[in-house]
Amino acid sequence: MGRVVAKLPFVPISFIQGIYHRNLAGEDCTDCSFIFLYILCTMSIRQNIQKLLGLAPSRATSKHGGGFFTPPTSMTK
Repeated sequence: MGRVVAKLPFVPISFIQGIYHRNLAGEDCTDCSFIFLYILCTMSIRQNIQKLLGLAPSRATSKHGGGFFTPPTSMTK
């Protein structure tokens, strides 16, 4: 079976129980497996680190659609 890698300070909602308690023995709802901790950290930390390092596009750039896959706009009148 799996190992407990973290003790959560909260009890996650029931419909994600299969993710946070995957392959763990026991019934303690605050025990956390690696996959849940990884998903939690990736979702909460990844974007902040990208912004801090300047790797993520700014919100203004995203609004204007200045991405790689946006169609070019015509400048002729």
